[in-house]
Amino acid sequence: MTTPLRIGKIRYLNCLPFFFGLEERLRQDGFEANFYESHPAAINQAMRDGAIDAAPMSSLEYLQHPDDYCLLHDLGIGARGFARSVVLISRKKIEQLDHAVIALSEESLSSAGLLRILLKQYYGLTNTYDSTEQDPEAMLRKYPAALLIGDGALFCQPKEMVYKYDLATLWQEWTGKPFVFAVWAARREFAEKNPQQARLLGTALSDTLTKNLEDPETLLKQALGIAPADKKFCQLLGYFVSLQFKLDAEMKDGLSRYFELAHKEGLAPAPQPLRNFA
Repeated sequence: MTTPLRIGKIRYLNCLPFFFGLEERLRQDGFEANFYESHPAAINQAMRDGAIDAAPMSSLEYLQHPDDYCLLHDLGIGARGFARSVVLISRKKIEQLDHAVIALSEESLSSAGLLRILLKQYYGLTNTYDSTEQDPEAMLRKYPAALLIGDGALFCQPKEMVYKYDLATLWQEWTGKPFVFAVWAARREFAEKNPQQARLLGTALSDTLTKNLEDPETLLKQALGIAPADKKFCQLLGYFVSLQFKLDAEMKDGLSRYFELAHKEGLAPAPQPLRNFA
């Protein structure tokens, strides 16, 4: 038996189409896997430290260290417009946030970078930021605006009246391009030493995704035990349909644009071509 694959698993619902049934699929192919489950920032750190071999990592983590990683099967998580789970909630209109201190979810990297770029380069604002625990009510008690991601953003219903801005929508309005929040990547060192495992993982991920998205209603029923009568059923069904899980040419173009703007903002090195594992 080969050494188990060490796979990072983001604990958000947007990763469900990749992971439901993945372990069984890998076992059928003769591979065992150990999963490290956490939020995006922790997954990024584990990849950086070499504690895991592959994961759906923040796109900005990949852009910051492109020589250390390689993309797997053009897979990721993005949106053409409305993302639903990456939002800025604010007690003021976004144009009124100049010189404000804004709370950033400590779970985020790509979205935090995106917000910095949007506020400075799109809106022309000057801001400072505090990374803090993702707690919408606590964040808004201390700050005029807060960045939320993942399930916490998707199901956020603040007690007070707030403005709510979908960051993928703002990006689309500004650049005309989709936004990529996460990419499936392997540590380059791992992929080069274990090419068979890297290829098999990429194929297994792609096949699992395709199978789950062919029937998202069954995915919700089997993976989450949610029936059509549940009030969250339609919300989650629409959520999965709105997300993009494959990096086609348009998605890659949006990622490359993010690379350029992140470099301009001092968040990433000079852009270079996106590289898959061959």
